[in-house]
Amino acid sequence: MADSKRPRSRSVLVIDTGGTFSMEYDSEQVSPGKRGLDVGKDHQEVLKKLKSISEGEYEYFDDKGQEKDRYSKKNFSWTYHALSERIDSSSATPQSWHDIAKVIFENQLSFDAFVVIHGTDTLMYASAGITFLLPKFTKPVIVTGAQIPVLAPGASDAVGNFLGSLAFATWTALLKGRLHSLKGVFVYFNTKLMRGTTVVKVDSQRWDAFDSPRAPIVGELIEGKAEVYDKRGDVSAATKPEVSDRSELRVRPLPLYSEASKRPYPLIIHLFPGIDLKHFALGEHTNSAIILAAYGSGNGPKLDQFWPYLEKYLDNGGLVAVVSECLSGRTSEAYEACIENWDKTDETDSRIATCQYTTLPAAYARAVLFLDEYECKKRTW
Repeated sequence: MADSKRPRSRSVLVIDTGGTFSMEYDSEQVSPGKRGLDVGKDHQEVLKKLKSISEGEYEYFDDKGQEKDRYSKKNFSWTYHALSERIDSSSATPQSWHDIAKVIFENQLSFDAFVVIHGTDTLMYASAGITFLLPKFTKPVIVTGAQIPVLAPGASDAVGNFLGSLAFATWTALLKGRLHSLKGVFVYFNTKLMRGTTVVKVDSQRWDAFDSPRAPIVGELIEGKAEVYDKRGDVSAATKPEVSDRSELRVRPLPLYSEASKRPYPLIIHLFPGIDLKHFALGEHTNSAIILAAYGSGNGPKLDQFWPYLEKYLDNGGLVAVVSECLSGRTSEAYEACIENWDKTDETDSRIATCQYTTLPAAYARAVLFLDEYECKKRTW
């Protein structure tokens, strides 16, 4: 009889969507042009490099050239899948999130875990979108990327991010006599594991490009070993018991956003001193939503060039979600500050939501995917 406490060999599907990680390196510029992301040719070079990285012992270094960690191949296997159209993530749309989620969904019975290679520009939008598209997903999905291409000569953070993602994708631990693994969508970057809905990009060049300022990180890679935190990361909520029965889940359908449906994607508006909403086409978004990045804990101006336009938008059926422009802190107090500063009716009040600890990318993804559902009709997100 097999020992139920002994970790079995785990299988991982690595999904390459493009981005800097997969680009061909040019000493003068890194370009997302056709040559750099040619799926028929260059993704084979990426695959070859990833295979060389994950086989046997491997050393990798930080952005200062100092040895960062050592990696030894663990008890798992992985399969590489390049999307038919890999892109620079600055060109990504919510449909891109759905394409990734669909690949994960269609392969959920064949693999134990998933690693998604994604461009860093919109990685935080994608990780939130995939989280919402795969509700109650019971396997680990680790989204990662790089500031420097994996094919670049010399040091690249792509190496460490790939190996660290594999380490967390295949992480298991005995908890109360049962073998557990991570479940849900996470982002791994520069030794830190964070939840897919809490990450923000905090630096455009440093390798430590992402953080989770509004929520604790879930784990860290320490001396080549994946550590999932008991208190800071709440292991009980982040993990699932390993069971043989893998019930089939679903991919949440993507709402129809098109010219034919006359529904545009939600609009993000950052407040700034002197803002005049007459310059924004709010009338085109009355059947969609506005994500309002407000001051501090969520405050906004009581000005003639602001509130009357927003009030009209609300009267016409629009939805406003208020999120703080700050990296950290909560916006529960913001709701009171914001609403007390704006004249309103009970009807318009019901269509203003405060985002509390929600990041702007997560609020946007939520508005895209849940606009017609109860999730977007709550007073707090």
